[in-house]
Amino acid sequence: MTANNNNNNQPYNTIEQDDEIDLKRLLFLLIRKWYWLVVGLFLGITGGYLFVKYTPDKYQVNTSLLVTDESKGFELENLFMDGMMGSSGKASLQNELEFLRSYTLNHQAVDNLNWQTFWQKKNLIIWNGIYLNEPFILNKSGEGLNPAGIPIYITPLSETEYEISVDGEIKLEGQNVKIEFSEIAKYGEPFHNEYFNFTLTPKENSSDLPGEWYRFSFINKSKLTTDYLKRVTTDYGKESEVIKLSTESTEPLRDIHYLNELVRVYLKLKLNLQTQTQKRSLEFIDSQLSGISSDLTAAENTFTEFRSKNQIIDLSSQGSLIMEQLKEIEQEKSQMQMQLDYFKNLQRYLGNIQSADQLVAPSVVGVTDATLNALVLKLSELYSRRKILAFSAYENNPSLILLNQEIEQVNQQLREMLVNLIDNTQLSVNTLNLRYTRINNQLNNMPEQEQQLINIQRQYELTNEIYTYLLQRRAELEISLAAAIVDIQVIDPAQFERLIPLNKSPMLILLIGAFLGLLLPGGLILLVDLLDNSVHLQEDIEKLTPLPILGNVLHSTDKSELVVIHHPRAPITESYRTIRTNLQFKLQDKQKVIGLHSVQPGEGKSFNATNLVCIMAMNDKKTVIIGVDMRKPRLHNIFNLANTKGLSNYLVGQYSTKEIIQQTEIDNLSLIASGPIPPNPAELIERPAFSQLLEELKAQFDYIIIDNAPVSRVTDGLITSRHSDLNLFILRYGVSKKNQLKFINDIARQGTMHNPALIINDIKLHRFGYGYGHSYQYAYGKGYAV
Repeated sequence: MTANNNNNNQPYNTIEQDDEIDLKRLLFLLIRKWYWLVVGLFLGITGGYLFVKYTPDKYQVNTSLLVTDESKGFELENLFMDGMMGSSGKASLQNELEFLRSYTLNHQAVDNLNWQTFWQKKNLIIWNGIYLNEPFILNKSGEGLNPAGIPIYITPLSETEYEISVDGEIKLEGQNVKIEFSEIAKYGEPFHNEYFNFTLTPKENSSDLPGEWYRFSFINKSKLTTDYLKRVTTDYGKESEVIKLSTESTEPLRDIHYLNELVRVYLKLKLNLQTQTQKRSLEFIDSQLSGISSDLTAAENTFTEFRSKNQIIDLSSQGSLIMEQLKEIEQEKSQMQMQLDYFKNLQRYLGNIQSADQLVAPSVVGVTDATLNALVLKLSELYSRRKILAFSAYENNPSLILLNQEIEQVNQQLREMLVNLIDNTQLSVNTLNLRYTRINNQLNNMPEQEQQLINIQRQYELTNEIYTYLLQRRAELEISLAAAIVDIQVIDPAQFERLIPLNKSPMLILLIGAFLGLLLPGGLILLVDLLDNSVHLQEDIEKLTPLPILGNVLHSTDKSELVVIHHPRAPITESYRTIRTNLQFKLQDKQKVIGLHSVQPGEGKSFNATNLVCIMAMNDKKTVIIGVDMRKPRLHNIFNLANTKGLSNYLVGQYSTKEIIQQTEIDNLSLIASGPIPPNPAELIERPAFSQLLEELKAQFDYIIIDNAPVSRVTDGLITSRHSDLNLFILRYGVSKKNQLKFINDIARQGTMHNPALIINDIKLHRFGYGYGHSYQYAYGKGYAV
């Protein structure tokens, strides 16, 4: 038994699986399940086709604005020297973006568009928007009805009737209310229930309505505004002054209208904010003119009546001189007093954001100080920017904090300047008062009647000059407002010609569908294989054990268990012939005993044992097979022999060797059946009688095959293996588990079993076979018939 000792010294440690990916093996696994890949490919391409056919086209709608440095109107600062409409400086692009993102601005755009409903039409399983292509005219009626946001399904039934159904929830007074109904209604007649009240009328050009499905919902303007705030993206160039607005939509016409309206509202509000100082100045002048007009009429009547009553045509030269001097002083004093009041009011308004809308340009009251005009205009601009930013920013917004700091700095500069201006103006008023007193004393030395005429005429002319001055300022403001243009230009409005298609090409979608169709079943196949612990390939075994594989038994399609007898030219019979040849090389001289084992039931141990002995007998070798599996005997059934006496009888001494050997119908093949089932099979096998039986059989037969019980269930096979010259483990394709090889390796490493080897059973050859050698298919697939 030198060979056995050498085998026992082999390393039987389990070989770990290689972490490298075996591409050939993966390809074989996929091809073996090719039909799943075909199904997945078909479904993927079909899904891609349906996606292309029924998914609405998606477009990017965009518009762009140019924020310029200067106003495009008159240079009114140079024209009137009051700085009212001068350039406000380059607008902050970031602030403009915040303005465009503001809820107030977007809600105003939604309000202006006055959308009432959102209509969709069903296309197979997809609901597509039909903006401006609604086949119905809907008129709402009733207050507090027609809740927004809940889908209302319309199914035309005929030219006069339609079915209306609702199934959804709405929130009323803070509680969720379930609305569910389905009714038949008539076109042109009000549909009214607890929640809805409207009239639906088909349009004149609508046709083929029956058979179509529609749905609509009443628009919640606040929710629609929020939706657009999420969908509309804003951006600006890093090195340019261009603001871009864009949105992605399956209803591009709707978003074209929305973006254009948003820009229109934005420009209008910007112009209003830009000219609000001029408008406030105009209101101030109008209020002043209203009072002065009455004073001027009264002064004119008094002057006319006095001259007519006293028959005075003209003043004396001295009186005219005195009146001109007094009038000049009073005019200057009136101007100074107006400016002084303005300075004090401005001083009171500083730092009070609620009074920001009351700021009036200094030029309205004749203040020509360029620095003051610039600071007031800058403050007005900063308040406008703050108002814009406050639409969308919180108080802790960094931009708003910086803007408040800048406003405070301008306020501080104005406070310091106003202190000096008030002092200087008050000093000028006091000086004019002194001059007025001195000249008025000269007037007192003149005749009383002339004094009265001078006072009346002076009052009239002074009022007239103030009135004329205010009219002039009013005309200047109206011209400046008419010439005012917002310093933002629309470069490209949103329009159909500038739509950017976002849908992928149909061919690409079909390719993606095909890829996903292959990926899903392919991934499942590989995942199942990863989780499957069964043996499927010869490589699975070679990676997990160093034991030799003496042969591969092909799958049998015949119901007979003696396939080598009934089908001697079949490929499976050739596989047994190959095993027989390998056994002859494996066994040395005088080695005759071969034990067949399995770890678990169902691996084909008895099937292989019977066909192996048959193929040996067909080679004119006297062969005997022993049914050692005395717990579940079945060999006698395969050969149609009795089991009344057999191994169990021999081991207890009831019969002799000659009496238990039965000749089968196959030449050179004998059978020792298991015999009646004993209560203690393992103990019987360990008796010296079993060894004595084998010695007697060696003298009579060329080969002795022992069919054992599964070694993982009972120890019978391990006991008999000590008497075997070669022990073959049967592993079945798709049934045997990979962890069984560790069990076999442990048995071999411990020396419990002599000369172990493997046979792989039930191999199914495929057209693209892999792992078990192409020689079977090539050699036997063509040249031999079953």
